[in-house]
Amino acid sequence: MKTLHRWLKERFKQYFLFSFKSTILSLYIPIIIFFIMIIGMASYLFAAEQITENAYRNISNAVSQTGNYLDNRLSDALEQMVALSNDPDILTIVIKDYGKIGPEDYIRVHRHIVWIQSFYKSLIDSIYINFYSGKFVLSRNMDSYHLPDISYREYRKLYQGNPYDIYWQNIHNDQWEDRRHIIRMFKLFGKEHAKTSGIIVFNFRCDFFAKVLKNSAPSKNGYLLLVSRDGPMIFKKVDSQYTITPEVLAYLQNTANREGKLEFQKPQGEKMIVIYNTLQTNQWKIAAVFPRREILANVVYIKFITVTVMILLILVAIMLSNVLAGYITKPISVLVENMKRIQGGNLHFVSHIHPLNEVGVLNQGVEDLVGRIKILLDRINKEQEIKRQLEFSIMQTQIHPHFLYNTLYSIKGLCDMNLTAEASAMVTALANFFRISVSRGNEIITVEEEVDHIRNYLFIQEMRYGDNFSYEIQVEPVVLSCKIIKLTLQPLVENAIYHGVKQKRGIGRIQVKGYLEGRFLCFEIRDNGIGMTEERLREVRQALTASGAGMQTLGVGVRSTHERLQLHYGPAAGLEIESELHQGTVVKVKIPLHTGEGEQNVQSGDCG
Repeated sequence: MKTLHRWLKERFKQYFLFSFKSTILSLYIPIIIFFIMIIGMASYLFAAEQITENAYRNISNAVSQTGNYLDNRLSDALEQMVALSNDPDILTIVIKDYGKIGPEDYIRVHRHIVWIQSFYKSLIDSIYINFYSGKFVLSRNMDSYHLPDISYREYRKLYQGNPYDIYWQNIHNDQWEDRRHIIRMFKLFGKEHAKTSGIIVFNFRCDFFAKVLKNSAPSKNGYLLLVSRDGPMIFKKVDSQYTITPEVLAYLQNTANREGKLEFQKPQGEKMIVIYNTLQTNQWKIAAVFPRREILANVVYIKFITVTVMILLILVAIMLSNVLAGYITKPISVLVENMKRIQGGNLHFVSHIHPLNEVGVLNQGVEDLVGRIKILLDRINKEQEIKRQLEFSIMQTQIHPHFLYNTLYSIKGLCDMNLTAEASAMVTALANFFRISVSRGNEIITVEEEVDHIRNYLFIQEMRYGDNFSYEIQVEPVVLSCKIIKLTLQPLVENAIYHGVKQKRGIGRIQVKGYLEGRFLCFEIRDNGIGMTEERLREVRQALTASGAGMQTLGVGVRSTHERLQLHYGPAAGLEIESELHQGTVVKVKIPLHTGEGEQNVQSGDCG
């Protein structure tokens, strides 16, 4: 009876908790919907304002940059005009009587205008000089169409006030046709009672201005134009509904503001935006004219997306309000209880959630993960134990008393013969040999350290056996900084000495190579020893893949090296053996630079 009462009490508490959470969630839904609407509207307004501001700023920057470019080029032309007008040859002509002007004066002045026009041919189309009322005339690339169409006196009446008497002119009979534009800069000589009057004219290339202005169009129906007191310059075919009005043109011609923005709208037309700036060189206005609709098209798109997302979120919130509490609260509570069971290292996981439920799938995934972790822990423990046994076997071969005794005995013999330098070198090699073998307990060392290890070992053996064998080590510099497990090469070199070159008559030779081969770090230990028969080679290769019994066939060093490589780097790593009777043996070590998942096996900045 008590058990039933306790069970009913627990069920009531769970039901009350579920109902309470569902009620709270139902109350929150209208608040969530309200906040969704507020946040959506605020996001839209903020994004629209930012896009509008960025669009205007970008166009303003484009107008400013285009104006700066034109300013720089026109400033260069202005400097050439000033330099030409102040040139001693021109000044000499101005102060001379016409009768004293000779051919050499023409030649010198002509040389100047040829140089200017050639150097600035992308900007200056032609140059024209006229003094003494047409008696002294020089031109460069000038045709009748570009000649000044009024007399000097008329020019002087129209253009006054500039202290340098340099003025700009924009002539166009039809502003929509590029070929009818004439853009020129000219300087007038002769004020009041001056002895000589005249004019120097630079005519600019229309295609230069057309290229600059066309390439900077702000939108499909937008365009850039230059506005002078003579009128506008437009080099793009523009529909009449997008052209500027006379009022806007008059404002741009007369305003004292150097930059700004204004709007206008033609009858039956779209609202247009004008962003303008002023050229420093000649005070002309450069303006970008574009439909407001084209620039703000992204704002309309964002508005549509925002409204759509808001509606979808509201619908989802309403739907979730009816099912979310019962669908999520209870399974999550059960999952939390399951998580508590595995805290503190307890990997005994018990599941009580139906696997078809989403949280049940998550719970099942956690259960599977715990199971895999247990399997991996067991596997790691076994592999670590195998690694320790293999490394212990390798270390035993390194500190074998027979090798140490023979080495010390050789050192003693050198000392007895007063060959102290050789004895010292042998002691140093022995110390370095054991230092690298221990390597402060580190299992991973660099290739350079491993090469030093076998170099010390070979040096000791060469000192012991004299001229019975020689060795050569060739390792590519790029692999020296790679890292591998220690004691990889020394057992193979030792095997080459005792089972290779010592078994043959004559001088033995051992060659060690290290290099990169595709996706592998490779080493070759080659000897010219007695070699193996095909049957023996087949037994050795089978022993590499055999378990347990391979030690007797291969020996501890070679077998341990192969297994340690595969434990560290995977099945792609290991030893490959080639041999021919009376010709020698080649043992090749292969270490993949990367695993199958793309991770690095060999870690270094210089390889892999």
